[in-house]
Amino acid sequence: MKLAFIGLKGHVGTVLAGAKLLGDVEVVAVAEEDAGLMASLVKKDALLAKAQTYEQWRHLVEHTMMDVCCVAGKSGGRVEQLLALMERGVHIVSEKPLVTTLADLERVRAAFAKSKSQLTMLLELRHQPRNARVREIILRGDIGEVCQVTTQKSYKWGERAEWFKSRALLGGTIPYIGIHSLDTIRWVTGLDFIHLAAIHGKSGRPEMGETECHASVLGELSNGASVTARIDYLRPAKAATHSDDRLRVAGTKGVVEVNEGDETISLITGDKAERIPFGETENLFVEFVKFLRGGAVPRITADDCFRSTEIVLRAREAADETKMIALPPMRPVRGLK
Repeated sequence: MKLAFIGLKGHVGTVLAGAKLLGDVEVVAVAEEDAGLMASLVKKDALLAKAQTYEQWRHLVEHTMMDVCCVAGKSGGRVEQLLALMERGVHIVSEKPLVTTLADLERVRAAFAKSKSQLTMLLELRHQPRNARVREIILRGDIGEVCQVTTQKSYKWGERAEWFKSRALLGGTIPYIGIHSLDTIRWVTGLDFIHLAAIHGKSGRPEMGETECHASVLGELSNGASVTARIDYLRPAKAATHSDDRLRVAGTKGVVEVNEGDETISLITGDKAERIPFGETENLFVEFVKFLRGGAVPRITADDCFRSTEIVLRAREAADETKMIALPPMRPVRGLK
C-alpha cells in the first residue's frame, strides 16, 4: 500500500505507527510547507525518510501514485486538498475538523458522495482504551438510560505556530479541540445531538490572537439527556501533563467516570462500586486499512466525519451568535462500499 502525507501537523504519529504495525505500507510522498517541521520529522522517522518531498501539496497530488493520503495541514486550508483527492478516488485519513465552514462542508459532502474515496478522521479518543471501555459499559446497560454527560479537555498553550492564532486557519477552539469531546460523547453513549448552545472567549490571553482560550458547550442528546463540555487552553505550564481530560456519564442506574491519569474506570451503581480496567483497542490507521481491504466497518466512518464536523461548526455558530441551535438528524452521505 502506498501512503502519502499532505501536511505533517497534528496526529500524524498515529498514522505512522499504524503503517509500521501493518508492515506493508510505503510512504511515497510528503508535502509540508513548514521546511523546519518537514526536516525534523523526516530525520526522526525512517518511513518518511524514503519519501519524495514537496513544498506544494498540488505537486504531490499531480505527481504521486497513492492509495491513501493523510491530510494533516492547517485546518482552514484543507478543503481544496480533500476535493482534489476525492476527484482522484484516493482514500483519506483527515485531521479534524474536516473543514472550517459549513459551506465548505457541503462542498466536500457533495464531492465525497460522487467519489470512490473512503474517508476517516483522526478522532483519536474513540481509539483510547478507556473510552472504548466506557462505551462498552454504557451500551450493555450498566448505568441504565443516559441522563447527563460531562466532559473536559484542558490544554497548555505552550509554543504554538502563528497559524494557531487565526480563526480562518485554525477554525476556532470549539472545532479544533471541542470536536474530540463532542464526538466522544456521541460515540460512548450511542446518542446524537439535537440542540446546541455555547459560549467562548479570549479574555486574558492576548497572545492567542483570534483563538479562544476557553469555551463551554451545552447540548441535548436525542433521548433528552443533557451535556456539558468544558474546553480550554488554560492548563498551567507547571502542570505535570500537557492535557487534563475528564469524562463522566450519569444514568438512571449508575455513574461511570474516568479522568486523565486514572489507571482504571470508576463504575458506581445501586449495588456496587468497582474499578474496571481499560482493555485494548486497535490503531486507528490499522483499522481503516483493514476496512479498505474488505474488513469490518471502522469505528470512525465517513458519516461520523461529516456529522462531528457539522456539530462543532454549529456549536461555534451558537457561541458566535449567542443562541440555541436545533440540529437536524444526521444525513448519511453514501454507502460504505
